[in-house]
Amino acid sequence: MALSSTFRPNPNPCTSGVVSSPRRRFGSFAFESSKSLFGSKLLAGKSLSLSTRINRPEAVISASSHTFDVVIIGAGIIGLTIARQFLIGSDLSVAVVDKAVPCSGATGAGQGYIWKVHITPGSDKWELAMRSHKLWEMLAESIHDQGLNPLEVMGWKKTGSLLIGRTPGDSDLLKRRVQQLSEAGLQAEYLSGHDLLQEEPALMVGEDSSAAFLPDDCQLDAHRTVAFIEKANRDFASKGRYAEFYHDPVTCLLRSGSHEEVEAVLTSKNTLYSKKAIIVAAGCWSGSLMHELLRESEILLDVPVKPRKVSSNVLTCSCTA
Repeated sequence: MALSSTFRPNPNPCTSGVVSSPRRRFGSFAFESSKSLFGSKLLAGKSLSLSTRINRPEAVISASSHTFDVVIIGAGIIGLTIARQFLIGSDLSVAVVDKAVPCSGATGAGQGYIWKVHITPGSDKWELAMRSHKLWEMLAESIHDQGLNPLEVMGWKKTGSLLIGRTPGDSDLLKRRVQQLSEAGLQAEYLSGHDLLQEEPALMVGEDSSAAFLPDDCQLDAHRTVAFIEKANRDFASKGRYAEFYHDPVTCLLRSGSHEEVEAVLTSKNTLYSKKAIIVAAGCWSGSLMHELLRESEILLDVPVKPRKVSSNVLTCSCTA
């Protein structure tokens, strides 16, 4: 059974989501990847370098201090996967810190869709989506090579995906989308209303409906996948290369006095020093988290992502004769 979503053109595709402000703007924020690792430095060098003078209260350093090469904020599926890549692809030590536990945020609420049907080839997100899909496929293949079943270990399924339109205008857009995806090298099909009902007879669609169908799109079970990755990460704990700090929210970023570089993460219980990089992997909460951590500074950092709550309503009817 293919997974479906409804086609909704963006009414305002030019909206950037960047907020302007008269305050001083931090102008050279960038991410660098480390070879093939799923990790990024906040800036070239050790970490995030601040070019403005900060007026802030003195941070209280916790008596419980630890030092790692990399500190990752966020223990969702992305944060734990970044940790995994560092652990298996380098000799760096890694700490993961989270205000709760894995799968307590978007990871646990999400459906684990790994889709390309809704991404436009050549867009800003296209290369990232293709890379992400390939890496998840590689993980599933590596699990299979270990003699395990990816379906049982991580709920991995090639479900396919449907992007559904309900009007003739939607159909024209979907035809162009299928052409774009096909030209980009993906297996993509246009389904008429009749073909769509043949594929998914339970859908409540009319004659004017249509869909773009990508049979190779996948889905995973986030809870199973996180449990698998977390277990593999913990194998490095005995070597002194991995540690978890759960139920320990980040409260402040500690900066060095001489260079104003971020050198540690302060939490409610610990001070976690980083020798190489501090990575914010809080997903859709990254923007609000960075805003909170920098609230006492004159720096404005625009991270145009925010959480969005989606509700599903199921109507159950009971009929009597």
